Amino acid sequence: MLMQCRFLGGALVALLILGSISFDFAAAQEPVAPTGEQGSRQTNHRSLVERAEPGGVGRPERLSLYVDLFRLEMINDTRLFPFEVRATRDDDGRVVLDGYVGYDENRAALVKYLNDLGFTRIEDRIEVLPSKSLGDARFGFIRVPHSLSFDRTTNQREVVTDCLLGAPLSLLKETDDGYLLCQGVEGYVGYVAAENVQRVGREDFARYQAGEQVRVRRDFLTPEGLFVPMGARLKCLGREKESVVAELPAGGKITIPAESCQVHEEKVDARIEPVIENASKMLGAKYVWGGNTAKGVDCSGLVQTAFAAEGIHLPRDASQQMYLGWLTATRGNIDGLRRGDLLYFLGENGRISHTALYVGEGRYLEAVRPVVRYTSFDPESEEYDARRAAAFCFAKRLLD
Repeated sequence: MLMQCRFLGGALVALLILGSISFDFAAAQEPVAPTGEQGSRQTNHRSLVERAEPGGVGRPERLSLYVDLFRLEMINDTRLFPFEVRATRDDDGRVVLDGYVGYDENRAALVKYLNDLGFTRIEDRIEVLPSKSLGDARFGFIRVPHSLSFDRTTNQREVVTDCLLGAPLSLLKETDDGYLLCQGVEGYVGYVAAENVQRVGREDFARYQAGEQVRVRRDFLTPEGLFVPMGARLKCLGREKESVVAELPAGGKITIPAESCQVHEEKVDARIEPVIENASKMLGAKYVWGGNTAKGVDCSGLVQTAFAAEGIHLPRDASQQMYLGWLTATRGNIDGLRRGDLLYFLGENGRISHTALYVGEGRYLEAVRPVVRYTSFDPESEEYDARRAAAFCFAKRLLD
């Protein structure tokens, strides 16, 4: 809550300084409309330009404030979507954009927004993450009992979350002062001390999370003095009579008392099958904005109704549903997808505009115009949609 207040507070200051904007705080907190294909009530470039400058012509001295407004209106949530951009002018009067974004749609939308404000001479230096400098080791696990994730690496920083031993991380960027910008299990983005992360490649990332997993249910100390916190999740190597052997992310083994942990088998939660069956009953249903039935349904309504029929109640909008669950796949790595995962997609404006239900083997069920259909990530499939595949953002698992 503190982080959200700080974020909104900074954005409000920017809006007040702009002066010409009539800002409705209640409207800013209003959820985005039920998402389907490019929601009509979502902020678009033209309305944003009009709010920034009613006359439509930007002023160079307000560049940083325009970027602040863009961050508030066009980035879903900077806790989940990396966005750190600075706008300055060089000696030739060109606008120079430095920093990073998590998705190219965010970069392109920002450039278009500034173009629409009249800034046509732009030198775009924005880095789209993950950084190429990471090489092949773009994944990692927390190798210490726990490691705090921060919103920045300087002293005036706030904690985003606490990452526990064994937590998987998608690495985004390495800093010069010993930190890694990472996306953690909740999808939160923050800076973690690099020395606390065991960096791995894609294959090792998948290997460690495959098979049985040990979930620690109470704090305990190993004979060697390693503190293993409740909530830690490690790879299971075997079971003994009164204990479980687990592999540590950095290598080596530990023995965990059976009463202190639970071994979780790698299989789809039994509740997922009826959810998928419920969703499949709407196959061919007409796409209707805001609909929740086979008479007409939109994308988030399809997901919500399929889960609600099994007594699992989700928020109405994709922009709200995306906060739930465990991050299982990202744009750069869909290896972790499993039947029943929820998929989220970006629109051209860089905001979450669509959701779908993954059914396995590269296929997902989605409500789109004109009707509910199956779509595939496989370019060789007749169900493949290149535009949709390119717009994939991340996936979350609600039942594990």
